[in-house]
Amino acid sequence: MSLAERVFRLQTEADGALATLAKARELQAQGKDIVHLEIGDPDFPTPRRRCAAAYVAMQQGYTHYPPTPGLPELRTAIAKRVS
Repeated sequence: MSLAERVFRLQTEADGALATLAKARELQAQGKDIVHLEIGDPDFPTPRRRCAAAYVAMQQGYTHYPPTPGLPELRTAIAKRVS
């Protein structure tokens, strides 16, 4: 099998996002004001209520990716809230 040349240019997490995070932290240590948008790791702990809700959801079998348009019950709840 022959791979396309562009395959060899793909970056891993270590080459891309994690390297960017390391550089951002280096700049931050130098006193630069940095807004971290590189890997989606918040700089605050997850609220306990959300952790508990996630745990319950996992026990109920919500352990896979949802359908592309979203879960019907969640879409309904959001529609009620915003209308």
